Amino acid sequence: MSGLATLVGIDVGSRAVSVVVAVAEEEQLVVQGCGQAPHDGAKKGVISDLEQVVQAVRSAADEAETMASLPVEDALVSIGGTPTQGVRATASVPITGRHHTVTEDDERRALRACGRVSIPPDYRVLDIVPCSFAVDGQGGMQRAVGMPGSRLDASGFVLYSHKTHADTVEQAVNRAGIRVTRLVYEPLADGEAVLTPDEKELGCLLIDIGYGSTEWILFSDGAVVATGATPVAGRIFTNDLAVVLKTTTAAAEGVKRRVGAVVDGNGTDASGIEVPARGGEGLLVHPRRLAGEVLHERARDLFIRIHRVLVADGLERLPRAGVVLTGGGALLDGLSECAQEIFGCRVRVGVPRGFAGLTEPVSGAGWSVACGLVLRQYRRLRNQEVTPGDVQDGILAKLRSVLGEFFEIGGGS
Repeated sequence: MSGLATLVGIDVGSRAVSVVVAVAEEEQLVVQGCGQAPHDGAKKGVISDLEQVVQAVRSAADEAETMASLPVEDALVSIGGTPTQGVRATASVPITGRHHTVTEDDERRALRACGRVSIPPDYRVLDIVPCSFAVDGQGGMQRAVGMPGSRLDASGFVLYSHKTHADTVEQAVNRAGIRVTRLVYEPLADGEAVLTPDEKELGCLLIDIGYGSTEWILFSDGAVVATGATPVAGRIFTNDLAVVLKTTTAAAEGVKRRVGAVVDGNGTDASGIEVPARGGEGLLVHPRRLAGEVLHERARDLFIRIHRVLVADGLERLPRAGVVLTGGGALLDGLSECAQEIFGCRVRVGVPRGFAGLTEPVSGAGWSVACGLVLRQYRRLRNQEVTPGDVQDGILAKLRSVLGEFFEIGGGS
């Protein structure tokens, strides 16, 4: 890969907007700048106050631009929450290449045909992730270009979201003066940043615990097998503590971060924690053990919900490489141990990897989505071998070719 390309990822989270600006150099992706701005404009993973989110996008982008000395004009943008779903689909098309060999156009047509699955009329397709191809019934191919035959079968994972949800996310970024090149499902971006190829191949469950919602994605044999979302996330953890400790949400959030021991009562000490009573009526003292038990039970509830979905679909044995937790909510002490108890396999916390440059500011699990968005662009560009002329003629056109022509059905711009 020759030349330089500026890549931008924007994670529109439930509590903050995170922006990463990176430069694609010949052999590596170099982080040049980042920015983050909190907001209170989302509820349960869905934007509820557009203007607040617009201001957060602009503030985070300004911070990243200043650090990087590069403009933030176009970006891949994350989308998640319970309105975003996925389904496996298959389709067949005739092979049209010379001498009856598969062309790239045949693959594109087959994947587009996968996107014709029946989805509700008020939803739109965001992405079609290729899973595998087969030629005349001979399957197991990651790519089929050049293979001889008469019929090409494609298997793809179709990601779709409620139109209002997707349109609102796009509008929040566009109104901040930034063009949305494409919307990308959050766990798919996470996977780019925190998973190894071996984990995807062997089978890995990635769980992104945010503030307003938790999304998950299951990989096996290098392909997406299943996705899901639940509103049980950091906000619910905090609310549980506020109710049990009879304190304010702000105080409960502080206790959650300070205690952080998502373990059973036998694993916590007997010291007390002091919190303000609701309504400003003095202070309350509770056993530290109580906060730990509340967090532990809510964490169990979260992981049991996900495990039950896997069991119902016969997928519980697929995460052979284990479970990876990421997102800002994954930082609670003891969360990995709780997940291991439910899933019965290795659990680790995933953080961004594969960068050079200013890596320290974006090294935490809360930056996984934004980092994954730029990594996704970088890897697509490397596969297409961008030339200096491509960059001079406009990186946006190349991005639309790389990210849109092969995958895009209805999302993005």
